[in-house]
Amino acid sequence: MTLRQKLMASACAVVAAFGAGSASAAVIDFTGGGTGAGSGVSLSCQALGIFNNGCSVTYNAGGLGVNGNPDYQPGRIDGSPIFSSERLTLSFAQDMVWNNVTFGHWGAHDDARIRADGGLSFQYDGGSVLDLGGYVSSQLTISAYGNPFDGDCAGFWCTRGNDSFTVASIDVAAVPLPASALMLLAGLGGIAAFRRKQKAA
Repeated sequence: MTLRQKLMASACAVVAAFGAGSASAAVIDFTGGGTGAGSGVSLSCQALGIFNNGCSVTYNAGGLGVNGNPDYQPGRIDGSPIFSSERLTLSFAQDMVWNNVTFGHWGAHDDARIRADGGLSFQYDGGSVLDLGGYVSSQLTISAYGNPFDGDCAGFWCTRGNDSFTVASIDVAAVPLPASALMLLAGLGGIAAFRRKQKAA
């Protein structure tokens, strides 16, 4: 194999390695008291409403919850007491590809408000797995929907405080590097290898 062929093979290996690493997804499991430590995710909360005073993120067998003050269900993201709403925010230091969120303790009457940086905002009342379709964002906020002070709620269910669920897991992936960046890295690696060969000769 000639030196040129070796350099081309090395460049292809670099491109393949970077491409595979950047596209790999990871499921971060919060059930069983998992905190997501080592995954790069940071967690924060907010408790809205006329009765709430402060909050903390809780970790339990069903996943992540929010403990407001007062709170009848401190291990879940809920709308209790009446006219209240709890929010959980999951943040990363860089943009991530969000594939899906799996809820725990999800019931037929549960609703969630989903928000993300970049303008994403919608109400969700489907099944226990929310498909985000690869939305790119550095953070995602999930809140119990039944809060009339939240600006997104209307109707009878807003006063019920019946939302009560946890975040069991998230499926995310690092944003893939652009092809041009991969080619640049491969080219720089090839040039460095070529110069080392020249010096050695």
